[in-house]
Amino acid sequence: MKNLVLPALICSSLLLTGCGLFKQKAAAHYLEKAAAAAQKQNLSPAEADAAFAQIDKAVSYDPGSYRTVEVLEELAAAAAAGGYAKAQDLEAAALRKILAQADTNWAAQAAMLNIMSARGDLSGLADAALAAGKLTSGKNKPDPKTRYCALLTELAATALAAPRLESEAYLNVNRSPRDLFEKTAIYSSAVAQAADLKAEAEKLAAADPSLKQAAPAGLVSLAGDAASVALKDTEEIARAADFTAKAESNRAFKTAVVLTVQGNAALLAKDFEKARLFYQGALSQYPALIDARRQLAETDFQEGASLAAGGQSKKAADVLLTRAYGGVNSVIQDSVSTPNRMPFMTHAAFLGETYALKAAAISAMKGVEGDKKKKTALAKLELEFKTALDNALKLCPECRLARELFDYYTKEGF
Repeated sequence: MKNLVLPALICSSLLLTGCGLFKQKAAAHYLEKAAAAAQKQNLSPAEADAAFAQIDKAVSYDPGSYRTVEVLEELAAAAAAGGYAKAQDLEAAALRKILAQADTNWAAQAAMLNIMSARGDLSGLADAALAAGKLTSGKNKPDPKTRYCALLTELAATALAAPRLESEAYLNVNRSPRDLFEKTAIYSSAVAQAADLKAEAEKLAAADPSLKQAAPAGLVSLAGDAASVALKDTEEIARAADFTAKAESNRAFKTAVVLTVQGNAALLAKDFEKARLFYQGALSQYPALIDARRQLAETDFQEGASLAAGGQSKKAADVLLTRAYGGVNSVIQDSVSTPNRMPFMTHAAFLGETYALKAAAISAMKGVEGDKKKKTALAKLELEFKTALDNALKLCPECRLARELFDYYTKEGF
């Protein structure tokens, strides 16, 4: 009986080997057909569907193949270039099938992360980061290659989410105080985690350079690029973390932020009186919130400009615009020693936006007063306008108000 054991094991091993080779050949057969379709110009929807079906068959035989992912991405790109609206959905479905059978197909992980990032799928990115994190923790420690690739996947998923979280938090500066606090806190947590994961991955690669060479190039570049984007603005990362910490520890500050956001929402709705009350309330809670002071000046400017444009009381418009001008000058002067506190706006951008508001206030004041001022006074006012506008464009080149003022000044003059 014992003499039969070894031959039986050998036969079993040969059968398994043969089965594996058959599956690889079958997968390659279907993959060749899909690859040929991916190289076609003006791929029709019917041809694309047939090629995606070939990919599906290849996956059923060899879900761990990196080559399958490469062909899948080429096919999706060709189909999309031909105007096929379902291309990305079919690509995502194929990737989900691959990962359901082979979650360590790291090329598929990278491709799926790219799709989720393009769609702004924060929930999907969070799930991917969590799943990758589980592969690097627990009792059963993975081999070094698996650990390294899982770290890169977790890093990429976490870092790709950061800009989207930043964008959502910033939008809520004018909408919802609760969402502003929540999204900013999640953003701070994400960038901190991304920094830790990046350091850990770099440590592993430094200890064993072969790990980076063995990992899919797409995953390595995706993780590196995503981390570079997420971690590049150290000032804003620090500002967001400080904002969250201050909101948690200082009730007056948090209340002032809530009132400022409510004021911003009222200002967007052109409810100037309500906006003014909110900003004043914010400053009564936390006088150092220079962001609210700037917005108070913005409120005076918008209301004054609205009155002037509508041909209503010039006197009331002049009072509001003059007050806006004084408020802006005060903010600019104090901003040297008092930082802006709201997240996701650098100090340079804040100051640039404020200089643009000053230039706008000067221009509106000149429009209300007309040619009543003497030439010397007008020349002095124009110089102050140009200086403010130059500072605005220098500090914040992307400032929309500054660009509009510059275009108007270039065409129409002061």
